[in-house]
Amino acid sequence: MTTLLTLQNLSLHYPHKVIFQDVTFTLNQGDKIGVLGLNGHGKSTLFKTIAGLVTPDKTVPPFIYDKNKDFSFFYVPQELTNLGDWTIENYFFEFHPEMKVLKLRLDKINDKLGNGEGDFDKLINEQSHIYEELLKLGEDKVHAQYISYLKFFGMENFERDMASLSGGEQRKVALSLGLSAPQELILWDEPTNHLDLETIQEFEDELQSSRKTFMIISHDRALLTNVVDRIIHIQRGKLRSFSGTYGAYLEFLQADQLRREKELDKLSNYQRRETTWIKRGAKARRTKSKKRIEDYGSLNKAIQDLKAQAHKSVSLDLKSSGRKSKILISAEDLTLKFGDRTLFNGLNFSIAKGDKIALMGRNGVGKSSLLKILLGELEQTSGTVKKLDSLDVGYFSQKREALNDNETPWTMIGEGIDFVISNTGDKRHVASYLENFLFSSDEIKRPIHTFSGGEKNRLQLAQFMKHARDIWIFDEPTNDLDLETIGILEDELSKYEGALIIIGHDRSFIDNVTDKCWVLHEGKIENFEAGFSQAEMFLEAIHLETELKKKAPAIAAPKETAGAAKDKMTNKERNRYNELQKEIEKMETKVAGIKSEMEQANYATLSELQGKLKISESKLELLFNEWADLESKL
Repeated sequence: MTTLLTLQNLSLHYPHKVIFQDVTFTLNQGDKIGVLGLNGHGKSTLFKTIAGLVTPDKTVPPFIYDKNKDFSFFYVPQELTNLGDWTIENYFFEFHPEMKVLKLRLDKINDKLGNGEGDFDKLINEQSHIYEELLKLGEDKVHAQYISYLKFFGMENFERDMASLSGGEQRKVALSLGLSAPQELILWDEPTNHLDLETIQEFEDELQSSRKTFMIISHDRALLTNVVDRIIHIQRGKLRSFSGTYGAYLEFLQADQLRREKELDKLSNYQRRETTWIKRGAKARRTKSKKRIEDYGSLNKAIQDLKAQAHKSVSLDLKSSGRKSKILISAEDLTLKFGDRTLFNGLNFSIAKGDKIALMGRNGVGKSSLLKILLGELEQTSGTVKKLDSLDVGYFSQKREALNDNETPWTMIGEGIDFVISNTGDKRHVASYLENFLFSSDEIKRPIHTFSGGEKNRLQLAQFMKHARDIWIFDEPTNDLDLETIGILEDELSKYEGALIIIGHDRSFIDNVTDKCWVLHEGKIENFEAGFSQAEMFLEAIHLETELKKKAPAIAAPKETAGAAKDKMTNKERNRYNELQKEIEKMETKVAGIKSEMEQANYATLSELQGKLKISESKLELLFNEWADLESKL
């Protein structure tokens, strides 16, 4: 096993906060690592340390950054910056500095040549030299791969400005940059934020088949479960490394928590006995008594250490208004058009108290627009929306419009007073209320701009949960939240008695919280009363249909005439060709198994099996088509 990178004696302290304390970390070739930890506790900072963007503390012994001579990394941040005047096609160069310098020089030369300026021969020679340098850096291959991934994720018109793209489109650019990067290590920081489920599935498939080393910060438990084989957990300035899947690590954590609780109980019982002995006025004249009194102090410290290790979590309290009316919102023949484009047409639905709805569909199909109509922020083209009188709707936005970076949590939540008073009359001290959201007494006086993305999201939760609502609308609620907070939010939403509408891409979260799914597809709502598990088959069928359409031109293309030169199969393609034969055999076995089950199935399970068969046969067709394309190169 080749070691790519070792960090030793890593310490990093900020005012009132320890990020790392004497940490050692080793990265091996082929590692697929999921990085876990509470927001603001160092996940992104670890990436920035690896990338050389953060300077650790000076310590004795000193910090050591020991890398393999061939080690290289590529960092894909949470948010793309320096968009400037870059087009989608050329934004590639922003992430490849050496190529960027050459590209900017080349653009100037081409401008001069186009305007007839300067020494023509000199400019041509310089242009030729730059092209040679770009070839040495592999710009032609890497850039072509980048464009290929953009197309793979459904991006079009690469001359558009980066600044004009939606959040989801910018993430597709980020995925294309990371997947096309030639570096040994890829650092993914929340790569699936703002993405629809279909794109996440495509990204997940690429990671599973990749041989690259990567580290990924993500709150998407389904993604972590499916792609990582090692866990790094950052807690209280330390790194815990665990070899195994995300699911195995959760089991380990549960067992470790039980062990600590038993140890704490044992020490607490012993402490009570020793406290009684001390209170009896035991004399410390004898050596044995002196030792026992000294041990009592050590015992107290051990107990405090164990308490510090106890799992501390966010405490949420999502309130319903208690309104008794059943139907809260109803829509009839709802239509929305922008110019010649129809987002949806003739929608009919109702939202009742207790409904927990996941609103799903590809980015750009109109999910956010539908929410804006329900919130009264956008006027429909035609149709009617009826709302209960004085309906109270809470909206949790992924864009954090409610936050003022110059405020502090105290001034934001307290609004000038020392107590949080809800619209139902409940009253709590601001500090106590914020403590439930893991904000310490020091942190509540800090400006909001000093907090991480996840901490800001937690603060927004605190702001919006002050008051009771008839309907809660959550737009990507898990973006930037740590896994611990997501778990608590899940529990709270599951108990909520009002109505919920959730737009989200976290498959585990949606499955655990909602009980019905609305899939916005081709201008209509496909309603799945059985929830996400039922809708998932429909979504996968849409994905496969899209893949088949992508393959259609290649399938319909005329065969090469005799004597025509064939494309030579690369080593990567040859490996894929061999893998495909095994995958086809497995899928054929699966199809046969489903057909066998259908022969014995009752009416209740037959429909589900028919859906599984359709999806499996579509997958088999895709595999055959891919195999046939490669077969033609032999």
